[in-house]
Amino acid sequence: MARPDLLALTEDGLIQLANAGLVKRATREVAAGQRPALAEAPDGTIEARFPDGTVTRLEPGRPPGEAACTCPASGMCRHRVALVVAYQAQAASPATEAATWDPGSLDGAAFEAGLGAAAVAELKRLLAAGLTVGLEHGPVPAARLPTASVRFLVPDVVGYAACDCAAGGGCAHVAVAIRAFREARSATEVRLGGTAAAPVADDLAAAVDRLVAGLLDAGTVAGPEAHGAALDGLQRAAQARGATQILLTEAELRAQLAAYATRNAAYDEGVVLALATELLARTWIADATALGLGQPYETAMGKTRLVSLGGRIVARGRGAVARVALADTDTGATLALERAFEPSDDEAGFLASLPGRLLAPGLPLGGTGRGQILTSVARRRADGLLALGQGGGGRTALLPRDASLRLPAPLAASEVRTVLHRLTERAPGFLRPRDRLDAFHLFDVGEILGQAWSPGAQLWQAAVELPGEGGRLHLARSHDPAAPGALDRLAAAFDGAFGPVRQVAGPVRVEAGALVCEPWSVGTERFVVPDLDAPDGPAAPLLSAPATGERGVVQDVEALLAGALHAGRRAFAPVAAASGRPLVARLRQTGHVATAARLAAFLASREETAAIFAQAALWVATMREDAGPFPTAA
Repeated sequence: MARPDLLALTEDGLIQLANAGLVKRATREVAAGQRPALAEAPDGTIEARFPDGTVTRLEPGRPPGEAACTCPASGMCRHRVALVVAYQAQAASPATEAATWDPGSLDGAAFEAGLGAAAVAELKRLLAAGLTVGLEHGPVPAARLPTASVRFLVPDVVGYAACDCAAGGGCAHVAVAIRAFREARSATEVRLGGTAAAPVADDLAAAVDRLVAGLLDAGTVAGPEAHGAALDGLQRAAQARGATQILLTEAELRAQLAAYATRNAAYDEGVVLALATELLARTWIADATALGLGQPYETAMGKTRLVSLGGRIVARGRGAVARVALADTDTGATLALERAFEPSDDEAGFLASLPGRLLAPGLPLGGTGRGQILTSVARRRADGLLALGQGGGGRTALLPRDASLRLPAPLAASEVRTVLHRLTERAPGFLRPRDRLDAFHLFDVGEILGQAWSPGAQLWQAAVELPGEGGRLHLARSHDPAAPGALDRLAAAFDGAFGPVRQVAGPVRVEAGALVCEPWSVGTERFVVPDLDAPDGPAAPLLSAPATGERGVVQDVEALLAGALHAGRRAFAPVAAASGRPLVARLRQTGHVATAARLAAFLASREETAAIFAQAALWVATMREDAGPFPTAA
């Protein structure tokens, strides 16, 4: 047969080109003998004639989506899908397992020459700003750009390169992916375009300094009006530079100030400290990736199936913030759908009502967290936040999901040591691209080693062995008043109440050299989402574990610096005089000499300059990277 590209196209690849419903229908009909009549010309042109009179013709060198069809549908209709399925079924011998291949061998120059003017302009912009591309090698190679993912579905045929952006393929992202594979060879990450150090415009760095100096002088207690001009100035400077990471951080800081003004529980002075430190760090380092130069703030996505990996509900004062982790089953890209909820005057039943409340139109929190969505009106923000448009009826649908999933790497992780290596080698959090689901992974579970409960710390812990030589994964989850039954649900799942534990998913971190996961979901005979599931009954008793220690001296420094930004110069002065010097002495006594020197310099300064504050804040933030996650707004 003259079309090896069609024979090499896997079922998953065909689903990405079309959708699961069309592929399943075509497979079912062909298996039942309801296949079209096929005719193949010597040049590779395939013609399919259907009983209803429809004729579909696929010319050589073209993917199925470009086939001519007499039906009124555009794109991948059921006839185009059936042509591929019937052609594969008619093959004299089954297709052999695909071998690993390198998209860097594709003719990238010819592909780029065929791009439209808009795609060429986008390619130039991406390369001029510079970007880091993550790569997955194998039979179906994939490239992960900051705001798009590309998969090469068929070896050596660029027309089968599928992108999850609105274009779906034939776009600047595919051109970048080909360049990345060519430059990377066997590496799993490569930097393209731009420069190693991008000069920061004076107005951008100065805008950050003015904002932080204003916070030190007046404090967040002065309200958003006192800092509105500085925020607007920073926003304009970041927009002029195309500094997307600065824009994302500025937007979150603006939201924090607004939350304080309205007495919203989302306000957290620790988050304000983290955001101010991040702004200073990103402009000081002057790196294109840290600034997000040239990254689109938001990208429209194509038709996408997003399956839930679980969810979390976090208390914020009287209210709560809910976040659901979603994964593109084709590319493995993760996205977050989230919303803050506030109780009415009558708070009775507020927590119990949360699973039924809407995250987005037509998408209740409970159903979304336990299911999957099919959408063609999605937009992905640079930090992984998902926005769903209204669209026409049926353009976003909610469906159930299976208890267990098969997802691509690196989202699906099979080895603890590989994840540990990635986490320990990456840049500090205040310099990495912002990600709402940072270090989120899905793990298969081979054996449960045990679980324990620490009453004093209100902490559930467990340990599992991954299959084969995957290593030991530790699990930990603290009690949260917004999800009072979550720990009981976890204990029941790991006691076998719902069948064997097969998978666990959640964000991971490094603690004392071990990999620790906070489980957002557990795959058993059912899909368990502890924060969203109502407990069936009392959990099995847990063994007690030692309570964690008290807050350390470095955390006290964080609290002092956060208080400086919150209170402002006049209110902070007596606090600094009363507790600042003793804290500096404690730092010296415990061996934190460098930290003590930086804190003492800040406390002794008479001017509210961002530079002096930054010396202490950045030092402490760097130390915090080794101790645990830096505070972020949910």
